[in-house]
Amino acid sequence: MGQKKHLRDFISEAKHIIKAHIRHFLVLSLTFLFPLSLSLLLSPTLSDLFNNLFSNNSHTFLPPHTTNPTSLLYYLFLMLFSNGGVISITYSVYHFFHDQPVNLVSSFKSIYSFSLPLLATTIVSQLILFVIYLFYGLLLLLLISRAQFLHLTLLPHLSPYIIGFFIALPLILVQMYLHVNWTLVYAIVVVESCWGLEPLRRSARLIKGMKGVALSSIFYYGNFAVIFVLGCFFATRGYNSFSESWIATVFNWVMIVTYAYFIAMLMLSQIVVTTVLYIYCKANNDVEIAEEFGKYYISLPFDDGKVSQVV
Repeated sequence: MGQKKHLRDFISEAKHIIKAHIRHFLVLSLTFLFPLSLSLLLSPTLSDLFNNLFSNNSHTFLPPHTTNPTSLLYYLFLMLFSNGGVISITYSVYHFFHDQPVNLVSSFKSIYSFSLPLLATTIVSQLILFVIYLFYGLLLLLLISRAQFLHLTLLPHLSPYIIGFFIALPLILVQMYLHVNWTLVYAIVVVESCWGLEPLRRSARLIKGMKGVALSSIFYYGNFAVIFVLGCFFATRGYNSFSESWIATVFNWVMIVTYAYFIAMLMLSQIVVTTVLYIYCKANNDVEIAEEFGKYYISLPFDDGKVSQVV
C-alpha cells in the first residue's frame, strides 16, 4: 500500500505533469478553461447588458413571459466548454502519467468520444440530487403541517436566518457527502468508458480511504476560487464602461483577464489533481484485490511438489 498520501503530494505530482507538458496544457486551458473563467467574471455585466437590451425591446420582439434566450445560450456554453476542458485534460493527464504519447489532436478527439457519456452521467447525478431535495422538501412540509395540526410552534425564539440555516444544513451535508464520493466520476467516465450510475458507484468504491484528500481538495480549490472572484469584484467595483476614461477601462479589463487566467490555472490544477487521485485510488484498489485474491491461493501436494493451483 505504501505511505499514505496527502493533498500536497497530489498537487506536487500535478505540478510536475503540467510543467513537463506545459504547452499542451496551456493550449487546452486557453481553449476551454479561460473562456469559462472569463464568462464567470463577466456574467454579471453580460446579464445586466442583455437584460437591458431585452427589456427595452420586449414589447416588440419578445412576447410576455418568454424565457431569455441568452440564458439558455450561456448555460449551453458553460456545459460545452466545461465538459470539453474536463475530458481533454483528464485524457491527457492519464496518458502522460503512463508515459504514453498524446498530442492535441487526440485530446480534442476524446471530447467527441466522451461528451455524451459525461452528459448522461451528469444528468443521472443531478436527478439523484433532485430526488433527495424533493424528498427533503416533502418531509419538511409534512413536519410543518403536523406541527400546525397539533398547534405546535417550531423554534419560536430563533431568527429566520438561523432557522433557514438549520433547514439547509442537512442538504449541505448530504451534498458534500455525495460530492466527496463522486470526486472521481469524471475521470472514471473518460478512462474507463462507462456512464450512468456505474461511474457514481465506482467512484464511491475507489475513494474509500482517500475521502480526506477529496474533501480537502474541495475546500482548497473552492477557497481559492472564492478569493479570486472576490478579488476581481473588488478590483473592478463600480466600473462603468460607458462613463469611465480609457485608462480606467484598460485597467479594469487587464484585471478581469488576469483574474480569469488565474482561475483557469486553478481549474487546470484541480482537474489534474483529481485525475492523479483517481490513478492512485485505482492502483490501491487493484493491490487490495490482488491481496484478497492471494488469500485463496494455496499449494496442493502434487507428486512433483512444484505445482500450485488456485481454488
